[in-house]
Amino acid sequence: MVGSWLHSLLGWIFSSRDKTYAEFGPFGGILKLPGEPAPLKLLSMRSLEVGAVIDGIEQAAASEDAVRGVDALFASPDWRPHLLGAVALILDAGRRFDPSPLWKAIDAGSWVTPQLVTAAYLIDPAFAARLRDRIDARCAVVIPPNLSPEERHRATGPATPEQRSAKLLASLVRIGTLAPALAGWLKTAVRRPELATLLAADPDNSGNIAENWLKNVESQLRSRGRALAPAGHRR
Repeated sequence: MVGSWLHSLLGWIFSSRDKTYAEFGPFGGILKLPGEPAPLKLLSMRSLEVGAVIDGIEQAAASEDAVRGVDALFASPDWRPHLLGAVALILDAGRRFDPSPLWKAIDAGSWVTPQLVTAAYLIDPAFAARLRDRIDARCAVVIPPNLSPEERHRATGPATPEQRSAKLLASLVRIGTLAPALAGWLKTAVRRPELATLLAADPDNSGNIAENWLKNVESQLRSRGRALAPAGHRR
């Protein structure tokens, strides 16, 4: 599985050298920065160079064309632009950008679902309602149609449909537990046999990924003099 994912990643790195990413508007240039690809720096938020990527995203988010660019980042079937979009939404803090495209990427099985769920918790006042809807639907994931096997692999990683749903469920449960309004509901929900079985099918410890990413995002923004105020627990 790791070797297959690494092969896909290397293929993307080499194929991206000739792309302009014009569809992403002001964010396209961030994907062309030299050195380690920007999405890899955002993947864990621990890179020493991630601050420069965040600076670039913040500059792009201030441009007139940023709304269209953010929507395009999430509309891509590839998970890498999704990370740029997630950080843009966090920096924007609900002022200009609509979280709906973020949720569409989550529902399509993005490989970085844990990071996207974390971003949703931080910026979407309707997080609690959206979480309940998805858990009640057993975290159904619908991959965009007409993707080639390679495109599907780049979008969601090497996972089965059940594992994609399990990844979403594990991310929602771990992050949702941080919201006082959801903690009791989640404690009861995960006792349902079908959800307990699904949760056990998560191959990536997605809850840990989501929680660690949240801590690292908070640390990065704290170093920039910004404190995060999660919106997800307000409803």
